[in-house]
Amino acid sequence: MFLIYLLGVVLFFSFLANFAFRKIFKSLSWVDKPDGIKKLHKNDIPLSGGVSFIISLIFAVLIFDFFAGVNFNLSWNGFFVGNSIKEDNSLNENLDKKIDLIGNDSFDIEVIDINENSQAVVVINKKTFETELMEIHKDESGSFQIKGNGFEANSNYVQDALLPPKVTVNINGNESTYYQKINVNVPPFFIWMLITGIILAFITLIDDLWGLSVPTRFLSQAIACLILITQSGLYIDNLGNLFGLGSIELYPALGVLFTIFCVIGILNAFNWIDGFNGGLSSQFLVGITAPLILLSTNNSLFIEQIYLFLVICFLPYALMNLKVIGKRFVIFMGDHGSMFCGYIVAWCLIYFAMERADYMNPITAVWIVGFVLFNAISTIIIRLVNKRSPLTSDRSHIHHALDRLGLKGIRVSFVVLIISSLLALTGVTLELMGVSELVSMLLLVFVSLVFLRYRFNLENS
Repeated sequence: MFLIYLLGVVLFFSFLANFAFRKIFKSLSWVDKPDGIKKLHKNDIPLSGGVSFIISLIFAVLIFDFFAGVNFNLSWNGFFVGNSIKEDNSLNENLDKKIDLIGNDSFDIEVIDINENSQAVVVINKKTFETELMEIHKDESGSFQIKGNGFEANSNYVQDALLPPKVTVNINGNESTYYQKINVNVPPFFIWMLITGIILAFITLIDDLWGLSVPTRFLSQAIACLILITQSGLYIDNLGNLFGLGSIELYPALGVLFTIFCVIGILNAFNWIDGFNGGLSSQFLVGITAPLILLSTNNSLFIEQIYLFLVICFLPYALMNLKVIGKRFVIFMGDHGSMFCGYIVAWCLIYFAMERADYMNPITAVWIVGFVLFNAISTIIIRLVNKRSPLTSDRSHIHHALDRLGLKGIRVSFVVLIISSLLALTGVTLELMGVSELVSMLLLVFVSLVFLRYRFNLENS
């Protein structure tokens, strides 16, 4: 119940951030202007969605740390990749035996089991360094009583529906309340992912407002990936058992280069799909929520909470972009926001495919982002066939083709959402059914060929 309360606070802040930054960007003329060719909207639209999303995520981390006690365990590992820096992402089981309290004072409490209904605890006051041996008893109502005589204190451990567990301490008539911190052990990968993603978004925001060269953009994307790889030790080191002959292992140097290539490809593919209202929103939500289906079957509550916070922080933007709140409040992500979203989705999928292989095979990750990849690949082929640069901006994306067929506005978003959801659910279903990676890959290749053929017929028509 406390998690719902915390999510509600983050959601409220995210709405405030989106409205506030929309007004700031509009006053500064940091907007997307219609050009009558590709950009067919009627008014100047603030490019504040990305900044609002990032600020909301930072707020979520801070408030979660305040109430839950996040153990970041960050350290700089230098610029090299090897097995020695491959991080152990397993959660520390001993954290359940430690309780931190935040309030007027701060205590360390080490819990020692006595029997089924009773525990002994050593309480250390961090201010006075006094130590007291207290005892926790479970009464008939199921609540806990914490009692000790060292300070002539009686303490009640209370489970509140909307707040974290709290301890009310009465010492010589002076009562103080302390909220329990959960001490969540966050793998450094997730924090480095957020840090490097924010750096990349900041550089891309400069490109949104004043423009950067293509080599500069690609270089910044590669450096962000390299920092994350060297600090977390995470990269694509195997492609899975694609041919039924065992896992296809990649040498570290090849694995790092292949990882950078994949991440840059996915984040730019997300940027390309952000050409109509609801395009990026649908693909980001599909990319984030599809793995939740797999996580829910593997009893991984902590990782589910990370995904829930991502969805909650993103939701206000999606509602404003789709004009659910009103046409006057519409905002765009901008390249900095769409690439940040693609960066987060790409790295989360790599994390689960490599570090949580019992959740997801690498080929399943490709299914989940299948639509944005199909759109990017087909667009590149069409541009090459027409003897144009693959990086040339034009109206050759799938949503432009649907628009020429007569689908407008929300109907394009709906069609794209249905197709991408079906692709992601197909991959997830194959994973849950235990279908071999070889069969999954062959089916994916078949679906991609069907998609590309239909895409080219649509373009020619």
